[in-house]
Amino acid sequence: MLRSVLHFLPAAGKFDCLIFPYAGEDFILLDAGQLIDMAAVYLSRDMDPAIAEHARRFAGKIAIVTDKIGDPSTYQGPLAGVIVWHTGEASLNAAARSIATQSGAELVWADIETKQQETLQLIRFAFTLFPKAEIDSLLSHSVHLFFLHLKRWKDQSVSAFGNGPSLQKVVEGRRDVGQTLRIICNSTIGDAAALAHPAPEILFCGDPVQHCGCSSYAGRFRDDLRAALAQDVKRVVITQLGFVPYFRAALPPAKYDWVIGVSNDRDSDFNVDLTQSFYTAATANIFTTLVLPVAFTISKTVDVYGCDGQPFAQATRPWGHAQDSDYNSKMAVTHRVHPAFWRRNFAEELISYYNDMEDLLAVAETSGATVRSRTSSFVLALAKCFQP
Repeated sequence: MLRSVLHFLPAAGKFDCLIFPYAGEDFILLDAGQLIDMAAVYLSRDMDPAIAEHARRFAGKIAIVTDKIGDPSTYQGPLAGVIVWHTGEASLNAAARSIATQSGAELVWADIETKQQETLQLIRFAFTLFPKAEIDSLLSHSVHLFFLHLKRWKDQSVSAFGNGPSLQKVVEGRRDVGQTLRIICNSTIGDAAALAHPAPEILFCGDPVQHCGCSSYAGRFRDDLRAALAQDVKRVVITQLGFVPYFRAALPPAKYDWVIGVSNDRDSDFNVDLTQSFYTAATANIFTTLVLPVAFTISKTVDVYGCDGQPFAQATRPWGHAQDSDYNSKMAVTHRVHPAFWRRNFAEELISYYNDMEDLLAVAETSGATVRSRTSSFVLALAKCFQP
């Protein structure tokens, strides 16, 4: 139950109640109010400890009902969604479908053992609870903020940093990257040394599990993001539009205008000029989804560091990161909180990433952009433009 606090936190004012069916014989002993009040006691150490504080916003919004068979008559009144947290019983899956059909509610499959993108599905559903006018306002405000900051960024040469192992040499050696606008992404936001050098001005993030999820790792990432923004008044974070409410929930209101959300569409072609259309093509990698499209919008000269990729022979696991041992130890918790997320075809993802990078760079070069990979890379499109 408590993991839903994080999933629905930005939409806490958009619904009346979260209803949880319970099939145990000790139903009479359950007290939703007590679960909220004592969230810090019940919360697993694998979860973001901030959930205990956020839970207070759900006081009076949690109901536990007795239901052993998924009886549709138990759920009267308008329902926005039916969420299936466990898909192990066929009869209950069928009952969930029946309840959703009967009520016209959206059916969301969110089993952490069987659904790789359960967190993303929950975020998408939570976003549907927002009135269209509020989403339109969120988008228009992001467009306004982007153009406002673009006045400061425009036509500077850009240095874009991935978080591959070669980034560590750039940071530790304090490599001179010239008078460029510096961009970092993802776990590098939590690297104090990288915040000092190359001293980025734009931060990119947008992983549903690692950045917007309910694990202690995601909670620590949000803490790191808050600290990184506090260090430099010029720093801005850019993410997908649907994630903006989750990052705002982790930031003081004074920093809301430093979070920009960009629309993305999985069916769209690559867009390297957000001033013409404020969207990007949705891919499975932050660099091809957001970092490079924004970089090409800012400048026709982009240097890339730390996008190492990996050999196909090693594509049975995620690729390496700067500070790899530390990163893996911190990430271990997400394997327990989101097990299905890590049951992936990494070889297929690697091929997709390499193809996306090649297609994106082709579009950028056609628009007149010059790309240089300043660190070596297994990504063929970057290897072709390697200039140390």
